Amino acid sequence: MESIRRIFTNDIIMLVLVLINTGIIFISGFMPNQGGILLIVDSIFTLLFLFEAIVKIQVDGFSQYWADGWNRFDFILVLLALPSCMNLFGVLFPATSILLSLRTMRAFKSFRLLQFIPNIDSLLNGIKLAFKASFIVTIGLIVFLLVFSIITTFLFGSSAPQFFGNPALSVYSIFRLFTIEGWYDMPEAIATNSGATMAVFARIYFSILLFMGGIIGMSLVNSIFVDAMAADNNDEVLEKLNQLEKKIDIMQRKEDKYDK
Repeated sequence: MESIRRIFTNDIIMLVLVLINTGIIFISGFMPNQGGILLIVDSIFTLLFLFEAIVKIQVDGFSQYWADGWNRFDFILVLLALPSCMNLFGVLFPATSILLSLRTMRAFKSFRLLQFIPNIDSLLNGIKLAFKASFIVTIGLIVFLLVFSIITTFLFGSSAPQFFGNPALSVYSIFRLFTIEGWYDMPEAIATNSGATMAVFARIYFSILLFMGGIIGMSLVNSIFVDAMAADNNDEVLEKLNQLEKKIDIMQRKEDKYDK
């Protein structure tokens, strides 16, 4: 029993199982009818991951187990995939069943590999701080996007309905423009279906919009995001430097004391 506990609490072994299971789920995507052997193997993996959760809860206690974010992540995914285990007992869900499709969610368990990235906790904290720092500017950019999507729908909806036929379509098209992805197709489509004056106006309009939203807006969000992540790393470095300075001061005082 102790050897079984060691196996199911060994992160390396469980990650190997996760990767194997992810490969099986990938292969099953090429088999629309979900071959019987793959269903059985997949259900066995689900039970193995369920047993892993049970063993960890027994070893650590539920409170300590649930306190770990990766454990919560695993447990929820296993619960979502658990109904597919009925295949082992001859109860087959239809291919269109939402319960059966949820089994593929377990492929997300491969994200557990992230916990082996050096300083992953510090990196995730930096990302959280970066999101907080850029939140207001991002909201401002979204408002800018929505406003000009509505304006552009009324201006060019009839000239280029494939891009601006309705506000929702305009939001997607203007966002594409902000990312500088095929933005020139939009004014050219308008120019093709309208007069010379409207064509000139469209090219000027979209050039200004690209500059304001794509070059300035997106660059501003990116710079704030990156600066916030770098600032978090700088704080850690400064803290270590302060600790080092304190140690040097203590050593200097000891040397001065011995000299006296």
